[in-house]
Amino acid sequence: MNLNRKISPGFNTIEKLTFPQYDCLINSNNQKIYSLCAGIEPVVRIELVFDAGVMKQKVTGESSYTASMLSEGTKSKSALALADALDYYGSYFQVKSNAEDLIATLYCLEKHVDNCLEYFMEAIISSIFPEKELEIIKKNAIQKLLVSNKKNSYLCRKNFYRNVLGPNHPLSAFPSKEDIQNINKEMLVSFYEENIIGGFKYAIVSGNFSDNSLKSISLAIEKSGLHNSNNEQEKQQINSTIGQHFITKNESVQSSIRIGNISISRESEDFRKLQFLNLILGGYFGSRLMKNIREDKGLTYGIYSVLEPYKDFGIWYIDCELNYKNREKGINEIWKELSRIKNEDISFEEIQSAKNYYLGSFLKSLDGPFSLADRLKIMVDYQLPDSYYPEFVTILNKTSSKDLMEIANKYFTENNMVKIIVGKE
Repeated sequence: MNLNRKISPGFNTIEKLTFPQYDCLINSNNQKIYSLCAGIEPVVRIELVFDAGVMKQKVTGESSYTASMLSEGTKSKSALALADALDYYGSYFQVKSNAEDLIATLYCLEKHVDNCLEYFMEAIISSIFPEKELEIIKKNAIQKLLVSNKKNSYLCRKNFYRNVLGPNHPLSAFPSKEDIQNINKEMLVSFYEENIIGGFKYAIVSGNFSDNSLKSISLAIEKSGLHNSNNEQEKQQINSTIGQHFITKNESVQSSIRIGNISISRESEDFRKLQFLNLILGGYFGSRLMKNIREDKGLTYGIYSVLEPYKDFGIWYIDCELNYKNREKGINEIWKELSRIKNEDISFEEIQSAKNYYLGSFLKSLDGPFSLADRLKIMVDYQLPDSYYPEFVTILNKTSSKDLMEIANKYFTENNMVKIIVGKE
């Protein structure tokens, strides 16, 4: 077959999306195990989700340090013995905490589920929080913090969250050296018992697995001694300090800048349109901010905008780094782009280009069973209907320039924005 390199490949628009079927098994302890069987490789991912995220901590660092310590040894196995046991079967597990939950994840071959599950559950329910390992983790964290505190980007991020959420909000609690030093075994064990052993939310099993493997997983959770979380997440007060905040670092040539505000959560009917608008403004390489401030003006290497959804709210911001000599010019261009997107129609060509990129990227994010499970987790966490993702394509295809202008004027308002600048005066 001869290829004509002068003719581009065919192009098809995406008109419909189907999310694969999933199931929800409820065991005798009323614990939910969601399962999504997909893929051809006999690999399984088991995720245990706990109500132990940053929002649950009473002391800064409790959640992340508890997550770090769950792989550091049990009543019968050291961290090395535990890792070696799982490595023998070609599997591994990791534990991560985020804003709203803590997730323990096991990856293993389907034929080794029973063997690997034994070690995985032991790590979760029999962790002993050895003090020697805790001190090593704390020492490393302090060294990392000392390096981070010299970075403008870290200081900018820290001060942005503190000003957009308020100093007392859990998500604005960036640990200090003293916070890390004050972390101790008793504190973590208390958090662990309350929010891990007593804070099970649900499990998600994804990959290519049999019914017998799913039953084994359900039974292991049932017999583990984990208890369902019965605590409603307390709604945290948000107290934004609107306006500009300058953090002086006179030795810096580059200035870190972040401009943003409190926005809407994923449940809002405007959320997906705002996501799309954010993409056009600064969400990909072909965005307006990137074209203007990077490509046309050459003021920065990279600039982007982000919409972060949480349970009860969202945070939207623009982030970039500028040479201090070009700082004011760059900030003025940011305001110009915000004004333009609120007051000028977006061309059909620009909308189509962004839409094609967005839909293509979205389909790519659904490639494989584990990526699909990530999307399923969003549906579970936010109690979204099964039609949420299929409707995404329909909503996007119906979104007009007028709709986007209305969204821009509704959510990109300068008088409620926080602006952080870290750099030379």
